[in-house]
Amino acid sequence: MYQSPLTLFNDTQPQARAVLLKLLRQAPTWKKLRMVYQLNASMKHLVVLGIRQRHPQASEEEIRQRLAAILLGPGLAERCGAATMPNKYVSATAEQELHYTMNEKAITLRIIEVLEALNIPYAICGSLASSLYGIARTTLDSDILADIQPVHIQALVDTLQEDFYLSAQAIVAAIQHRSSFNLIHLESLFKVDIFLPKQRAFDRKQLANRQPQIVTEGSDRTAYFVSAEDTVLAKLEWFRLGGETSERQWQDILEVLTVQDDRLDYRYLRHQADLLHVADLLERALTVLGFA
Repeated sequence: MYQSPLTLFNDTQPQARAVLLKLLRQAPTWKKLRMVYQLNASMKHLVVLGIRQRHPQASEEEIRQRLAAILLGPGLAERCGAATMPNKYVSATAEQELHYTMNEKAITLRIIEVLEALNIPYAICGSLASSLYGIARTTLDSDILADIQPVHIQALVDTLQEDFYLSAQAIVAAIQHRSSFNLIHLESLFKVDIFLPKQRAFDRKQLANRQPQIVTEGSDRTAYFVSAEDTVLAKLEWFRLGGETSERQWQDILEVLTVQDDRLDYRYLRHQADLLHVADLLERALTVLGFA
């Protein structure tokens, strides 16, 4: 289960590995996000090709339904009604699909603009954060930590309901239970998961430690991301809560630690890991990487 440091770059010679790590550390945020969306475009293109290969007689509507079930899961796809909407992506060329998938960034920024307009503290977390601090990978959604209050619910619904599936009841439940709810862009099927901060110090620290990053090439448009340290800590906690079986979570942890290395505040990492009861996992990761 626990991977050796060589599995991160097992096809890369040491000198080339050093160059790669330097480039990853120097890459601007907008470039890393572009890498994520390009990977997403390739993934979705292959998924659509696979559906067409398995179901050569399928109509565009059926392909859309099958794509929605794969990306969202059958239950959520049916509940939000996205599977029955027309989708430019299904009939697009490969070049058009790449451009369309790049709009995932615009979708995420649209949510952020609404949060900012309502003065809701937020920070992008999850796989986008680990791709920023580690190595870009595909993701089916954006994760955002946002301190939404009951007073914000109606404004969120009124502003987003035309283009997104969202449930006021789900938002109320997420606020009450400090859990999460889904926003689904109905045309593209891209999902944004909104996590409510729990009533504990670590969640408050994630918002307090958030960092602005330039997310659009050639502009000063910024968005807040959780810090590299808090990304590692959150991933360690999710890894433990998932029974320590998620290879993807563990890989994300190793990659962020590897790429960030001496930029990390290890005193903070170890202190918070102890409070979150994941200190043993942090030390195991550092040992695997030869950092301990």
